[in-house]
Amino acid sequence: MKKWTGAPARAGAAVRAVAAVAVAVAAVLALTGCDNPDALHDAGPARQVAEHPSPQPLWPAAATSAPAPSRAESDAPPPSPLPGLAAPAGGLAQLDARSVLLHDPALTDLEHRALSGDCTGCAVQPAQYRDLSGDGRPELITAVLTAQADGRAVLHVYGERDGKVVPVLAVAANAAFTADTVGRDLVLHEPDGPTARTSSTYRWNAVRMAFVDRQTVYTGPADGAAGCPTPEPSVPAPGPPGRAVPSSPRTAGR
Repeated sequence: MKKWTGAPARAGAAVRAVAAVAVAVAAVLALTGCDNPDALHDAGPARQVAEHPSPQPLWPAAATSAPAPSRAESDAPPPSPLPGLAAPAGGLAQLDARSVLLHDPALTDLEHRALSGDCTGCAVQPAQYRDLSGDGRPELITAVLTAQADGRAVLHVYGERDGKVVPVLAVAANAAFTADTVGRDLVLHEPDGPTARTSSTYRWNAVRMAFVDRQTVYTGPADGAAGCPTPEPSVPAPGPPGRAVPSSPRTAGR
């Protein structure tokens, strides 16, 4: 009786080698932070969460999305009061936004057309009132949309000083912009392609709303993002051609 011992021994050695490789791969992935994504991990004690003001939207997003630059003239001389318009004792909320805009000599011809109704698809956003300067008197915030004409909008902010109405911000934006206030900051969001959004922050500098910073946030999946490798199960190499590797030793002739 002759026992088949060579092939099983080679098979066992191959299985042990594959197991060792699998353990090594798992160890490397664990060290690099690429272990099982569904597993729970102890990241240590939780950090204390500080309270931050949440965004307060001004208007809903517009439907169109044509690109346009966004800029602030924070280095210009102090703004001059609007001619022929006094600030009511009860605050700017007592003024009609269209009336304030019509008194602004810096308005463009397209904005005047939007105010007069001589512009198809143009609009004036309802006035919003937020205290951006911190003096307890809310500023008036509005916007003129000229989307059908040039795919743009102009965001306007007016404050009051010495009983006069003062323009403290006028910034051109994409017609599909949205805006909100975060505390006393005014944040303007503009689409930047199909998978990105640019957010520009403006803050009171004792004279006007001045540009602070601009950030781009990617809202879609990034192409070519590196990920963790997924180990694939290994199969032992087949034995020499023409020879079967039995699952257990056999006695010849049985």
